[in-house]
Amino acid sequence: MVRPAAPRPGGDPGGFGRAARSRPVLETRTAPSTEFTPSERAYIRSELDIFFSSLPTVAEGFQLKTWRGGPDRGKPKISPAARGLLDRGLMRLDDSERFPRLVFTQLGINALRAMMSDRRLADPMKFAHIRQELGIDPESEAPQE
Repeated sequence: MVRPAAPRPGGDPGGFGRAARSRPVLETRTAPSTEFTPSERAYIRSELDIFFSSLPTVAEGFQLKTWRGGPDRGKPKISPAARGLLDRGLMRLDDSERFPRLVFTQLGINALRAMMSDRRLADPMKFAHIRQELGIDPESEAPQE
């Protein structure tokens, strides 16, 4: 016959008495590896990825669509991720041309450089053109004949 386990001192069957519960919880804080949120990183990667065999550049910025009708007609369509970048000063809106663009500020370029340097956040092979533009990887020279 199997007997149930006797309760431990303090009335806690798991052995976590008052002493264990009253200990302060230690918090570990780590500095974020980049200033971008996960949704902002996904937005940036999608905008800087190859598009119909052309390689976008950081200097060109991200072209935005505009509203065709309604009360916002002609105004840029800004996604929530892009809104976060604008609100925190990592990008600015340039509407001096026909199609509005989001352009990185110096603070945003520094954060982008940190993001592109981290292999976990951006594939070095896929974004080699961006890494070269930002000065992370040296430009490869053509072989001399």
